[in-house]
Amino acid sequence: MHRRPSILGELSHRPKTSSRPKTSSAIDDTIDFTPPFDVGMKRTASQTFTTCSHPHNVRDTQVPLGPVHEGMSAEYPLSQHSQHSQSSSLSRASQSLASGYKQICRRLSTSSTRRPSLHNITDASIFTSTKSLHEHSRLPLFHQDSGIPSPQHEGPSNPTSRFFIKRLGSMRHRRPAASGPSGEFAKFNPVPAPIPTNYIPLGPGHAARQAAAAANNERMSQQRRDQEQTQRFLAGAPMDVQRDEVIKDNESGVGMTCSSPITRTDSVQEKKLDPVHALPAEIATLVFANLDAPSLIRAEQVSKLWNESASSPHVWKGVFLRKFEPEVHVVPTPIMMGGAGVGKFEKGKLAPGQDWKKMYQVRMTINRRWKGCSPSAIYLNGHTDSVYCCQFDENKIITGSRDRTIRVWDMKTYKCIKVIGGPSHRPTPNTPPQLETHKEMVVNNPSLNGKVEGNKIYFVPTDYHDASILCLQYDDKIMVTGSSDHTCIVWDITGSEYRPMYRLRGHSAGVLDVCLDDKHIISCSKDASIMVWDRQTGAHIRSLKGHRGPVNAVQLRGHLLVSASGDGVAKLWNLESGACIKEFPSQDRGLAAVEFSDDARTVLAGGNDHVVYKFDAHTGNLLHTSTKHGGLVRSLFLDAHNGRVISGSYDQSIRIADYDNGDVFGIYENWTTSWILSAKSDYRRVVATSQDGRALILDFGWRVEGKELLVSDS
Repeated sequence: MHRRPSILGELSHRPKTSSRPKTSSAIDDTIDFTPPFDVGMKRTASQTFTTCSHPHNVRDTQVPLGPVHEGMSAEYPLSQHSQHSQSSSLSRASQSLASGYKQICRRLSTSSTRRPSLHNITDASIFTSTKSLHEHSRLPLFHQDSGIPSPQHEGPSNPTSRFFIKRLGSMRHRRPAASGPSGEFAKFNPVPAPIPTNYIPLGPGHAARQAAAAANNERMSQQRRDQEQTQRFLAGAPMDVQRDEVIKDNESGVGMTCSSPITRTDSVQEKKLDPVHALPAEIATLVFANLDAPSLIRAEQVSKLWNESASSPHVWKGVFLRKFEPEVHVVPTPIMMGGAGVGKFEKGKLAPGQDWKKMYQVRMTINRRWKGCSPSAIYLNGHTDSVYCCQFDENKIITGSRDRTIRVWDMKTYKCIKVIGGPSHRPTPNTPPQLETHKEMVVNNPSLNGKVEGNKIYFVPTDYHDASILCLQYDDKIMVTGSSDHTCIVWDITGSEYRPMYRLRGHSAGVLDVCLDDKHIISCSKDASIMVWDRQTGAHIRSLKGHRGPVNAVQLRGHLLVSASGDGVAKLWNLESGACIKEFPSQDRGLAAVEFSDDARTVLAGGNDHVVYKFDAHTGNLLHTSTKHGGLVRSLFLDAHNGRVISGSYDQSIRIADYDNGDVFGIYENWTTSWILSAKSDYRRVVATSQDGRALILDFGWRVEGKELLVSDS
């Protein structure tokens, strides 16, 4: 079919090379459009849709459409050719419009990110207008090269038809028009036409939805930037703060620099608050009382107010007792050897008004002297033969001897104040002989035997032992002594005179050791038996048998009893049932001494193999052994409150070992002239007895100023 060249081709002044009109994509690059075609001009059907007869001319079908400015139109006069081919062109236009509509639907469906809403697509319509020119303020653009003939319009003033295409929705990407006004026409018509009156407005809320979507995109972008910045920071990369981000955060001080170091102002320093000044005195005292001594000493140096609070006797009382007060683990409370060293008591309670800080200093000084092995020696002279046993408190020492007498010594003057024995056991003058003393001797009072003073202190009771006194133990009411005469005597010691109450008979050999509590008296003998007696009546309750040799030592903790025998085994007994529940064998030969810890968890034993064993009372396992003595370990004492183990041996030495690990840190050899038969201690001193007839006191508090503050008057 013969087609007339388009107006666009005529305006370009170029020869026509094809019967088909050129689009903007086929225009030669040498052509200069001045001014260029306004991309805001309204696209018509030929710019948007492709005719169905040439589907291959569709350009870049996969690229989303850009935004379109609706309402732009231009008027072109109809050519003579188009007037003659009106009917045929109208048919082709209908087909082209249908095909173009399908094309735009396919394009929009293939775009997943930039396609318009379904509402805009469905609202798009293609229509023709039959209204006259004077009924419309602007006429729709008609293109002769679009392949769509202009329809016939009936109107009084203008026979020319106008063809309108309405596009709804906006596209983001702007593309040059495929066809349309160009050349001289575009040059002299640069201003877009106004929006047509029949433009269908967008639905309600469209602007709000767009604003919300934009805000959400901005928020997601900012969140992504923050995450990337955090990852770079965690990876150790230098922070890359964008200028715009810093500007947005200028109120927070990000990105600011200081020309000089930041210093605290006086107003900030004035906000410091002294807690001791703010708290009530009672609360401050409780706080300081929970500190240890080194911390309190430092606190006293802070200020005058702190010194006053930290030096309070109430504060130091808590610190002192927390460190030095003995703990009670079993009931009844075991008999304490010596003194507690925790100050004065009144009616069974600690006396008020004591200098607890000074007392703490005294105790620490005494402990340092224990570690430094620097005691003073005090000798007690009077017995005429071996001294087998002893016990002491802060006021007195009681000893028993092979000379068949019991002696009571004053702990303050170290003089003998009482001698108990039979009428035939009175000592003779000039006994014992003068013996060698250690260079650290500070007291060595001569014997009073045969002198007037000695005769005054000799006491013959209604009942007494007529053989060696091998063992003894006492509390605040009674004393029990065991002898080679196979018996025990229970003494009332509440008065100035020790009065015998009753005798315990049952053993067939000498009684080697005794112990007691508030209900029972326990005795063991060379006959390999252990007997349990009622304390109040002296009645025999039961016998514990199982050892195959002499039972040399016993000790009681609650309802548990531990014993050591010459058969080389220590045994743990249930006192209520009489059953043996655990055995602790030595590695070689017999055991002569045994100790039971105050918490009933540890058993110590020593004997012929010259070492001290430490056993776990629950499992029976051997925990460790001490270094060897030079002879039989005849005596053991455990001062668990102060963590020390005292052992006396036939090698004439006294050793001090650490309770936890058994390490020996004090060895005192040849402070006596013969075997050590008994050795016991408290917080300040060791009292030992020897075969040479003397009692020896190793006093670690002798030269310590303020030591009297630790002594109870009761």
